[in-house]
Amino acid sequence: MEIDLHKLFNENMALMIFTVVSLGLLLGRVKIGKIELGSTTGVLLVGLLFGHLGFVASPTLGTFGFTIFIFAVGLQAGPTFFSVFRTDGLKYFILSIVVAVSGVGIVVLLGLVLDLEFGMNAGILAGALTSTPTLVGAQDAIGSMASLPDGLATEKALQNLSVGYAITYIFGTVGLIAFIRYIPVLLKLDLPAEARKLAEEQGFTRKTELSGEAKHLPLIRAYKIPAKFCGRSVAELRAAGENLVPLRIRRNGKIIEAANDVVFEEADVLSLVTSLKVHEDREADIGEEVLDPELLSYDITTKEIVVIKSEFSGKSLKELGIAQNYGCFVRALTRANINLSIEDHVVVNKGDRVSVTGEAGHLDKLAERMGRIESEETETDLFVFSVGILGGIMLGLVMLKLGSVSIGLGSAGGLLLVGILFGYFRSMYPAFGGVPKAARNILMEFGLVLFMAGVGLKAGSGIVEGFMNAGPQLLLAGIVITLVPVSIGYFFGSKVLKMNPAILLGSITGAMTSTPSLNVVTSAAKSEVPALGYAGTYTFANVLLTFAGALLVRLL
Repeated sequence: MEIDLHKLFNENMALMIFTVVSLGLLLGRVKIGKIELGSTTGVLLVGLLFGHLGFVASPTLGTFGFTIFIFAVGLQAGPTFFSVFRTDGLKYFILSIVVAVSGVGIVVLLGLVLDLEFGMNAGILAGALTSTPTLVGAQDAIGSMASLPDGLATEKALQNLSVGYAITYIFGTVGLIAFIRYIPVLLKLDLPAEARKLAEEQGFTRKTELSGEAKHLPLIRAYKIPAKFCGRSVAELRAAGENLVPLRIRRNGKIIEAANDVVFEEADVLSLVTSLKVHEDREADIGEEVLDPELLSYDITTKEIVVIKSEFSGKSLKELGIAQNYGCFVRALTRANINLSIEDHVVVNKGDRVSVTGEAGHLDKLAERMGRIESEETETDLFVFSVGILGGIMLGLVMLKLGSVSIGLGSAGGLLLVGILFGYFRSMYPAFGGVPKAARNILMEFGLVLFMAGVGLKAGSGIVEGFMNAGPQLLLAGIVITLVPVSIGYFFGSKVLKMNPAILLGSITGAMTSTPSLNVVTSAAKSEVPALGYAGTYTFANVLLTFAGALLVRLL
């Protein structure tokens, strides 16, 4: 029995697409040294191969993929997009603009010199900057144009866009990683020392993150109050030891809550929660340990809380005093899918996700004051999600006419802005449009791989021809576009914005939306400090680079 794969795949679009996606995701797990190719690169490469072999995807594939992807990006960015200005947000915003504008400017100059076919310029910008939002914005702009230069067909222009992106994307990824890895060496920077220097300047040298070691895990124990504590209040005991949280007191056979104004009496037995290390270090001060099942009947658990309430936004972890005030311990802090360091100075923003360990009742009280518990949100409001996408598409169709020139956001811009607004409203009104983190991540990742599969299949049919005609030029242009904007960004951030090198390099990786490069700089700095910069610029970069792609299409 013979199976004609070419006929089978071309007659069954779903079979072909999921074959490309599956093989691409598998290839994305391959590591070169310590660097993993990643799902985007894997799907793109497999798509190029299938496209070169003559397989063709439906034009609606890329449109459907980028619609879901770009709207989900907006939802993710929304909660922190406005609040990020509170903590050096202006610096991050300016740096993102510098990188985006310098990239567009260089492409315009190179475009005039190289005289590439329409669509190529936007493609090499997107590939060299490793920016999928740029590609999305450019593709959408080309699709919405009534007529193209030199009578070029829309399909050919989109193929040029995809070819330019595919040829320059690989160096864009590797080149940026190399820049981030070796620029500290060339400039003789000691990144670990710079990260520690920033910590000392900000006064946050002590980390409060809990490790997986048993001695750092929170435990509840009960102690007989020593005579020296009699007549002193619970508040005084709290003040005597950081992260030492009294829970309840047994007095004359009765259980009372350990409120701050309660004064200890002789024979009181106190239950308190703190780490095993603190229990051991302070055992002599606290008193004799007692086994009291009723006092110890607490459920210690870990939950992820989404920050929504204004009183918890814009304050550092030290100011919030979660351990002292609520008897809970911060385990992790995530912003825009980036894990931030857990240090006293770190400022919490709306939309941040804080993983907290503590007694269940205390956690519920903390969640009520802070926002909502993420795990309690299990259903996606598909109605609001669909209305948001509909609204974004409709907004993108609105055109403002200035003389003979029509200006509009395009579908990509409309979807992104509506997504940001929906995400922001969701951060203020929890009942509005629920999309759990896991659901949003799946939608964003699924939309991205569908879009990349479409890009690869479209570019594959012309990749050899494109490389033979302009391959060396595209590669050279890609190298310039990758290295020059980050060099300008580093110089501007260092000399003008006076940013610390460790956090500056993290900010540049965010401005290029390159997570692999962030992993390199955090490893080199031996610190999570660069992640703060990445989270600051990443949100702005997604918006700016989307419009940069659309703008470049109209300029060249």
